[in-house]
Amino acid sequence: MTYFTNKLFTKSAIFGLAAATVMSPSAVAQDYGLAPATPVDLKEISCWDIVTLNEDDRASVMTMMYGYSIAQKGTSTISPEAVQVAIVLTMTDCVEKPDAKVHQILSEKMDR
Repeated sequence: MTYFTNKLFTKSAIFGLAAATVMSPSAVAQDYGLAPATPVDLKEISCWDIVTLNEDDRASVMTMMYGYSIAQKGTSTISPEAVQVAIVLTMTDCVEKPDAKVHQILSEKMDR
């Protein structure tokens, strides 16, 4: 696959994740023509994939990514302020480093 085709696939898969946070899997498949079972490795999502999403989709995916990252750390207690700070700091870094992995940056920002 070419770089562009791979990025396009990744972006559509991430959009599917965002849509799935507010819709049932069957509704996603029906309304958007996406296969809800398309696997996405959350550790491989690039900053470019996230910063190019629209604001609502980006918020949904970043919230899901935060939940995934905090679960990886074995934590179940969160602070809304900590979530906001980590996501804003991650997005700031992502704008400057579009090829970086969101999960890695987000995990680093959560440790602050």
